Amino acid sequence: MGLDIQLVDTTLTVEMNRQAKKKGKKGQSVVSDIVAYLLEDGEVDSALSVVGRERLPTLARIDPYADTEFDHYFCELALAELDRIAGRDLPAATVSFLSELSLLIQQALDHPGYIVRFIGD
Repeated sequence: MGLDIQLVDTTLTVEMNRQAKKKGKKGQSVVSDIVAYLLEDGEVDSALSVVGRERLPTLARIDPYADTEFDHYFCELALAELDRIAGRDLPAATVSFLSELSLLIQQALDHPGYIVRFIGD
């Protein structure tokens, strides 16, 4: 189990689609919509197990077997949840990961057009 977590600039996604139409989907796009990424290996599930899914309802929405996207609304909710559990007794690896995830989510909130995409297995 694991997730690829991507910070995505949706304005670049639009540009990628335009380029693909012009090229007839031939060749590689010179534009990537992924600004940053983070690899997850069970840390979200670990936090949910320790803290409880009811205390982290936004993070509990993430499906490890499908793709989930957080727009600014869900990023705000997730960041508030992560702030609430800061300082909880969690494994060091989980704390480190959740700190990195918080920074990624904050970047999305700081830039209009950015979303956080969770790519499941």
